[in-house]
Amino acid sequence: MGTLVIDIGNTRLAWRLRDPSGVVSGGSASHAAIADALSSLPLVEAIAISSVQRAHEGELQQWIDASHQPPPIWIRSGADLPTTVKTDEPHRTGADRALCAFAWGCAGEQGPAIIIDAGTAVTVDAVNSSGQLLGGWIAPGWSALQRGLQQAAPALPQMSEEQSEEASVPWSGETSRAIRGGIESMFIEGVLGLRRRVESELGKDATTVITGGDADRLLSALQPARSQPDMVLDGLERILESRIHG
Repeated sequence: MGTLVIDIGNTRLAWRLRDPSGVVSGGSASHAAIADALSSLPLVEAIAISSVQRAHEGELQQWIDASHQPPPIWIRSGADLPTTVKTDEPHRTGADRALCAFAWGCAGEQGPAIIIDAGTAVTVDAVNSSGQLLGGWIAPGWSALQRGLQQAAPALPQMSEEQSEEASVPWSGETSRAIRGGIESMFIEGVLGLRRRVESELGKDATTVITGGDADRLLSALQPARSQPDMVLDGLERILESRIHG
């Protein structure tokens, strides 16, 4: 039997199934579609789950019980990875941040990392060469910036779906493009500024690693940087490997 790792994020659920031969499949779904999304998955040997949304754990546990899956390993905060998380309040440090740091430490990489997880919130974290999360910054992600502006100023038109003008253009003459360009600039420049703050202490040799659903919006602007999709799931798989193989 294979293994299954699941990440309950702020707005969506993602999973990765690895069969005994190493073949990987996966997917994602909204919280409302948890049961339907997982209904076709086979029985597995082990499950690990990260959660930053406790409200949706019950439905997932019901699926586990009904399908006779093994009891999962739950990672709900940094307190569940005490050797990895060296923040002031591990119990209030998100499981996603902890698992990204854990994945970096397990990968055998040399040197520290600045790990940027671009999801509903964007986190910019300092991770030392031992894979320990030292701290970082948390800011609104792309979609949160967009929703926040819409809620605060509902009379504004919808944001343009087209790419904004080049950065060299001093302004936009069209309102929906102006909104998109403003949000893009705040998102990208904000993350760049937070990376500089972390880099000032961690050192310029730190590797920038970008993960999360909006990683592609940042990758070209933050070079040199490395893309590592689904880093939270990578960390969960490392936990299962250590439990299964000792």
